[in-house]
Amino acid sequence: MASLQRSLQLGLLALGTAAPTIAAQSPATANGAVQLEVRPHVGDTVAARLEQSVEMTGTRRIGGRDSTARVMSSMVMLARTVVESVAPDYSVVMMRTDSVQLSSTDDHAGEMRAEAERALRGTTSRLRLLPDGTAEGLDGSMGVDGAALLAVMPGTLPNDPVSVGGRWTRTMTIPAMNAAKGAGQVKTTFRLDSVTAGGRLAWISMKGTLRRDESAPLAGTGERAGALSGSLVGGMTLDRRRGWIVATWTDMTVKSTVTTPGAPNAPLRVTVHVMQRMRVDDRE
Repeated sequence: MASLQRSLQLGLLALGTAAPTIAAQSPATANGAVQLEVRPHVGDTVAARLEQSVEMTGTRRIGGRDSTARVMSSMVMLARTVVESVAPDYSVVMMRTDSVQLSSTDDHAGEMRAEAERALRGTTSRLRLLPDGTAEGLDGSMGVDGAALLAVMPGTLPNDPVSVGGRWTRTMTIPAMNAAKGAGQVKTTFRLDSVTAGGRLAWISMKGTLRRDESAPLAGTGERAGALSGSLVGGMTLDRRRGWIVATWTDMTVKSTVTTPGAPNAPLRVTVHVMQRMRVDDRE
């Protein structure tokens, strides 16, 4: 169940970082640059829908032939985020999971799915959001793994005003849930593609890479995860007048190998493809 919970926690994090607001539609500077930052109003509420699909493929060389197994899973989550307080340097929000629906092609995952749905439905988490979008957990309602993820969630927005076509880069450590070391890094470049509707909507794209060069032991399993590589693309839409990031999407592919004690010379080649979409209720 732990891996399923981690997938759901990643989804919760996406909602937690996608729901922040800015205080008002900041005017453009003399060179046309605009400020993109998290500065909500107390009492602001957003309802969000998160859709996530994961396809995991594992291939191992057995008897001179490749043997492949594939598992597909999906999640639909409805959640609300309420701004509790605002200070000059941060905001405190409460996020509640209203519903979670899971599906999987794994015949053995039915009981785990039902347990995870029951555990997450109706849960709340309190987060501190910084102006650049950095999220920090304020309670343990998401569990140890969720708190660890939140501790390293970086800001995605630029610190300074940016003009259309401007780029900025963010680097974060890949959360190592089971790995004792060698977590690796994600390096992402963001671009302000356009500002439309009189400056109300900011369209931001992103492209990044994932990399871990050394192998890492998987705690308690005797297995080792090998070098990791991957890529991601995505984007988001910020409604600057309303003060919400109203849509996000991410498409990520990660490739790695896992060596097991029982088959040290036949590593399992693993490919994981994750697609995630978030949108908020379009009512003002």
